[in-house]
Amino acid sequence: MSRPGRASIGAALMALLLTFGCSGAEAPDLILHNGVVITMDESRPEAEAFLIRDGRFAAVGADEDFLPQIEGAARVIDLGGKTVIPGFNDAHLHPLLLPPTSISLAKADSIDALILLLREGAGATPDAPWIIGHDYDDTTLGRHLGRSDLDRVSTERPVMAWHGSLHILAVNSVALEAAGIGAETPDPDEGFFFRDEEGRPTGLISERSALEALVTDEQPTPLVNDLASALAGLEVFYQKALSLGITSITDGLVPPELAAAYWLSSPERAGVRVNLMLDAEDLQTAKWLMRVHDLVALTGWRPLDNPWLRARTIKLYHGLSLSGRTARLYEAYANRPEYFGLEPQRSQAELDELVEEIHDAGFQAAIHSNGDFEIDMVLEAIEKAVGDSGIDHRHRIEHGSIVNEKILLRMRDLGIVLAPHSYVYEKGNMLEAYGEQRWDWMFANASTFEYGIPNAANSDFPVSGLNPLLRIQSLVTRRSRNGKVYGPNQRLSVEQALYAYTMGGAYASFEEDEKGSIETGKLADFVVLSRDPRAEPVGSISSIQVEQSFVGGVKRYERLQSP
Repeated sequence: MSRPGRASIGAALMALLLTFGCSGAEAPDLILHNGVVITMDESRPEAEAFLIRDGRFAAVGADEDFLPQIEGAARVIDLGGKTVIPGFNDAHLHPLLLPPTSISLAKADSIDALILLLREGAGATPDAPWIIGHDYDDTTLGRHLGRSDLDRVSTERPVMAWHGSLHILAVNSVALEAAGIGAETPDPDEGFFFRDEEGRPTGLISERSALEALVTDEQPTPLVNDLASALAGLEVFYQKALSLGITSITDGLVPPELAAAYWLSSPERAGVRVNLMLDAEDLQTAKWLMRVHDLVALTGWRPLDNPWLRARTIKLYHGLSLSGRTARLYEAYANRPEYFGLEPQRSQAELDELVEEIHDAGFQAAIHSNGDFEIDMVLEAIEKAVGDSGIDHRHRIEHGSIVNEKILLRMRDLGIVLAPHSYVYEKGNMLEAYGEQRWDWMFANASTFEYGIPNAANSDFPVSGLNPLLRIQSLVTRRSRNGKVYGPNQRLSVEQALYAYTMGGAYASFEEDEKGSIETGKLADFVVLSRDPRAEPVGSISSIQVEQSFVGGVKRYERLQSP
């Protein structure tokens, strides 16, 4: 995929850096009382009331502690027994990955139903250059899609359907032909064109480099790649996040040319705190930007390292897809005895060199890896990079889907932060390919608590649904929407799942002293729920409503009540 030159990206970002900042506006004093306050503070796990001053929790305690202050207070909220928790922190998602015109294919239970959804979507977006759908499930459809399926949608416009893994996608003949991809086209580095018995591309492709091969002068990128589209998408996303109680996010990969959208959209104005993972493919630009930022920070202004916006993490891919069944394993897939997955993107030496460069530059590395074979390579690279420096690096493994005891012990000893999937509800049936003997070692959320590995809970949206309460339900039950439980030994308690979705995300971004719990001195980010998740039947946690979302003590969302 073509990108702007690094110099132009850097100049644009620097101009924005010098123009936009976070003002840190203070909210008026506020007392909330008569509630069930789940604090996530080990020294006081539960409270009834709290005081907010200057956007932070100024006091937390029992109702009786606040009675003398309530009568004369300017602003008081009676919670009426409702439950309050810290704001949810989604530690890995992709707000800018898909354009707003993308069509959800998650409910398609047949090829014909999927084609109909895409046709309807195409009719609603006649001016969009691509017809795009996302989240199809090959296990529900019975197979992956191909060019002949999508040719039924259009023979005039390029059509793309993303698999639920977001690592595999299918395109129609128009898209392949415009890109000049045929039987003689070699697979790109780190990507794949699936082919029929005669070597012709079927229309199914895998990984980023294969997607980039579709982009030519005649065929624009199907992804969000300009600031106007990014800004429009973020405006919609922020409001959706707040309606679900999400007050902090980590964008799991933002190209430098789109990172500027976060400055322009102003997280402080929007009311959502943002942590950015910059792209390892543009590491030199990221290093230059941080050097300039650190010089600016000598004045006391930290535009890329403040309570609203942080950019100190580099994302790289080493390994492939779990739900796409391309992750590299030590032992064969259960349903394909001679198949071990596809080769990771780099050799061990190449990975070692890149991770060391990221570490030495002072960044946190966030490395996408799913299969146990891939994860061992990542741990080897991190161990070499960190050495005996004693630095609190908090390097992350994104997903880390298939582990064993040796891997878990090594993660603990290296101080790794793990960001496991929570999508058994939507994608449980995709685990069948790995065999029942692996299920208790997949998405090892319970093991993170057992072994003392920091857990950064996340949705990986749009790979799975954004709603944190659905994600928590999935973490607690490990039950698919079809009712089957996968790996019951990895189920979390409700309290553990809440902790991972609040304090876990804060720790992952070095912000555990600033947010993640309702605790004196911390940022007043919290959510009012209609019911207490701890008292709810675990199968209906996702039905709990978010009544209000507050960020920095300011109400950013309130659910409309039925008349």
